[in-house]
Amino acid sequence: MVLQRILSFLVNKRLLKYKRLLEKHNYSKLNKAFSKVKPKQVELSRRVNAVETLRHSAENSPFYKKFLPEYIKNLDRNNVYEILEKIPFTTSAQVSENSKEFLAIPQSEVASIHFTYGTTGNKKTIYNSRKDHYRIKYAYSLGMINCGMNETDIAQIVYSYGVWALASHIQDAARLIDVIVLPTGNYMNFQGQKKFIEEFETTVIFGTPSYVYNLAKEAKLSEKSKKRLKAILMGGEGLPEHRRKLIEEKLGGEVFLNYGLNEFGGGIGSECKAHSGYHIYPGSILEIVNPKTGELVEDGEWGELVLTSLTREAMPLIRYRTGDISRIIVGDCECGLKLPRIDYIRGRADDRVIIGAAEKYYPIVFDKLFDSIKEVQDYWIEITKDDEKDTMNIFILTKNDTKGLEQKIIDKLYTLDSIKIDIEVTKTVNEPKIIFVEELPNKNIKRRRLVDKRKYKR
Repeated sequence: MVLQRILSFLVNKRLLKYKRLLEKHNYSKLNKAFSKVKPKQVELSRRVNAVETLRHSAENSPFYKKFLPEYIKNLDRNNVYEILEKIPFTTSAQVSENSKEFLAIPQSEVASIHFTYGTTGNKKTIYNSRKDHYRIKYAYSLGMINCGMNETDIAQIVYSYGVWALASHIQDAARLIDVIVLPTGNYMNFQGQKKFIEEFETTVIFGTPSYVYNLAKEAKLSEKSKKRLKAILMGGEGLPEHRRKLIEEKLGGEVFLNYGLNEFGGGIGSECKAHSGYHIYPGSILEIVNPKTGELVEDGEWGELVLTSLTREAMPLIRYRTGDISRIIVGDCECGLKLPRIDYIRGRADDRVIIGAAEKYYPIVFDKLFDSIKEVQDYWIEITKDDEKDTMNIFILTKNDTKGLEQKIIDKLYTLDSIKIDIEVTKTVNEPKIIFVEELPNKNIKRRRLVDKRKYKR
């Protein structure tokens, strides 16, 4: 216990150095300090904080009090990972059913409450303490600095404001590094957003990929505004490569994606300028497991991302099944940052849809398929059942709704051998139906691109 306290002091002392540089706006020294961070230092920090998190959860969280003490009787920093692997998973459904069971501080010490509505599942109530708030702001601001932001920037936040809380977290973090914030939200029309960008000389935009994509298509910024805009930071959804290119071409800034969960206070990791996956911050421990068996997979293999929060005071989560499919990227990033990386999210464990003769598809399969067709601005696929066969109803957003484009899309689908075989050989799939549309469904919120609308689920 004494050694743990000493190690905790040393880890926190290093973090305090970064915080002081941040508060003094000494970004050049801060970036140099980051570049010198060694994997051993990050690993020690994670182990020390993991021990404290497990003990805090076992003593104070009503949910974890029921079983966690039995697992951590001989806990120390050397065996913390081995013990962690034996602890049962925490699921999204458990948090949804009774979020208050996870509250590990007295109600009187709660600084804020917000909510999350994920792609699936019911509402979750998320509690934060005052310390949690500062850590959230701090983590976000470090990510902003890593993307080149500083006190000279003017940031326009086009995320939705409200119980989701992401927009307010970003706003607080931006102000921590003296960035001017324009909280326009996503309820303003695109011409209104354009007016703010041009009138107030916006240099950074924050928003969801789908909203920013539509903004990029509709706003038609002046060349002066495009040259001034230097960064577009986005999260909450995936982003096909052709969309990234269009956003950068139309708006002018460099796109940076981040990965996060509101259950963890938001930011888990983000892209660097190398744009090669997400660097995972030291505020969490990641595991990749087989979605069916729950067993750890080898580094580099795809599986479900499982996260354990570190240093979260109000609502720690242990081995939380995110439902997101990713993998650990093996090797160093060319940017030099020594933080571990995960690949871009391939889909969700519950996003896979069986089509035809039992082949399972993630939405990313079709994202990559349509990336190469420049006329396709966006799409979604609905699977229905007709004459005992599966039918792929493919809705295409385009300005070029011709027979030629329809055939090009069908030809591209046929490059998937499994689809072609199920249409021509197993006869379990009908010819695909291409439907051209003028607008997207629910374009301002997260939505699925692969939807199963059959009367029964396999």
